Amino acid sequence: MTVLLAAPILLTLTLLVSGLAKLGARQSTEDAMTSLRLPLRSFHRSVANVLPVVEIVLALGLWIPSVPLQVLMAMCVALLMVAYLVIIARALTFGEPVECSCFGTLASPTVSRTTLGRNLLLALLAIITLLAASSGAMTLALVQVPLSLVGLGSALLLTIVLTVLTLGGSAKERTDLSGDAPREERTDGVTGAMTEAMTDEELLDYERAAIPGGVLQQPNGRLITLTQLTAQSAALLVFVSEGCGPCERVLDRADGWIGSLSPFMQVKFVFSRPIDQLRERTTVRVGEHAMHDLQFTARSTLGGRTAPSAVLLGADGLLAGGPVDGGSAVIEFVEAIQEQLITAPGDSETSPSAS
Repeated sequence: MTVLLAAPILLTLTLLVSGLAKLGARQSTEDAMTSLRLPLRSFHRSVANVLPVVEIVLALGLWIPSVPLQVLMAMCVALLMVAYLVIIARALTFGEPVECSCFGTLASPTVSRTTLGRNLLLALLAIITLLAASSGAMTLALVQVPLSLVGLGSALLLTIVLTVLTLGGSAKERTDLSGDAPREERTDGVTGAMTEAMTDEELLDYERAAIPGGVLQQPNGRLITLTQLTAQSAALLVFVSEGCGPCERVLDRADGWIGSLSPFMQVKFVFSRPIDQLRERTTVRVGEHAMHDLQFTARSTLGGRTAPSAVLLGADGLLAGGPVDGGSAVIEFVEAIQEQLITAPGDSETSPSAS
């Protein structure tokens, strides 16, 4: 009896955490659906809005004291867990890492065998929950021993919380011992027109370091250093990976960014995959503005931590802005550059290309 009741309690807690986390990260859920290559992309936003509500309703509906209703809810939960399992298993067959955001901004987003194992366990819990609902054990416990049910749920919740705190504390201690303090994202500094929008305090906070050593491969196969790239004009480098949800959002804006910024600077979309291996849909969007960064070594040198990320290199041999990480941060960064260039005087002395 205890096992039959523990399964729906654990599943309920999981669905509640997942649903509440997704409520605050709907864009991440939509990006994850793109990363997982789910069909009907035009419906992703609608699904991302509805899915967290569905998970919360299913979690609560499992405990309505009616055997037929509990069986129906348990069947829906089981189907949902199996669907998640199939999606994760399929994602492991992709050539590049995939981010799923299964719990919103919580937990590790990268799909791995651990993710598959977790979803296998959730599917097993869903099957046990269906058995518990069909046997009437859940309804019986709700009606006859509600306090015992609450006690079991509280004990399981406390165990989960203590486990999370223990693991979280260990991770924090490892970070502290490593001596790697969190690095501030430098998102406010750009040369020329952009600096006019910055306060004196922001200008002091932004350290314009020299452009580090790094090499990119051009579409013609030739290698070029970051310093050589910016010898004549500034360059906006946008690091992206095909199939990544936030990266796809960034790539969808490529044409507009290239059109508005090209008179002032170079706009380059940098991939870890060789140019000749890019998908047709990608090459249509970025055209000749694609570059190859082997294993994102240049991105790492510039301080970018993930894809997408962006950095602005000045023509004076110094970093002019960034790096920034994440789809929304990259979009805001580029839009800020566009806005300042539009509102700035139209002479060459204020454009990043003249830095």
